[in-house]
Amino acid sequence: MFEEARLLGPTERSVVVQTRQGTNIKNLIELEPGPGERATYQRFVAKFGKNWVPRKSPTGIYNCAGHVWASRRTAILEEDQWRLILREDGYRRLGEHEEPAPDDLALYVDVDARGEALLHVARVLGLCRGVAPDSRRIPWVVSKWNSTSGEAMHHVHDVPYGRQEFHFRMEYWTDRPI
Repeated sequence: MFEEARLLGPTERSVVVQTRQGTNIKNLIELEPGPGERATYQRFVAKFGKNWVPRKSPTGIYNCAGHVWASRRTAILEEDQWRLILREDGYRRLGEHEEPAPDDLALYVDVDARGEALLHVARVLGLCRGVAPDSRRIPWVVSKWNSTSGEAMHHVHDVPYGRQEFHFRMEYWTDRPI
């Protein structure tokens, strides 16, 4: 049995992904979802995504970070790699009074007693009117929740994290100049 596994060689695949400064980014091309993972995703959408607009059915290969930074070619799984990309690709966090624009990023940051962790990154597609005529516009984003989910378009706050008892905050990042 072990001899057969050794003869197969490494089964993990990756592609070359680098920051603008040339630093290699660790990544992994994920496997396609099986029937169980597809069913799990459908239950997830039924529970949390009633208002989401499907863009793409469940697929492997990439996660949310691979969707945003690697053109849907691979999964970037480690948070330190996400932070490295933000830094070395010249992203800046939008100020409180700056409005996100299409192709900016929405980062979901878990805030708990252990510190902060990046939960998810989505790409801003556009801005929708707020509830009141003078309220801020609400970003519409596209997400891929994990390496086996599909893609969905949704309002930036229509996410499962609050309902899963995460304490999170939104951050918007851009590579546009000030």
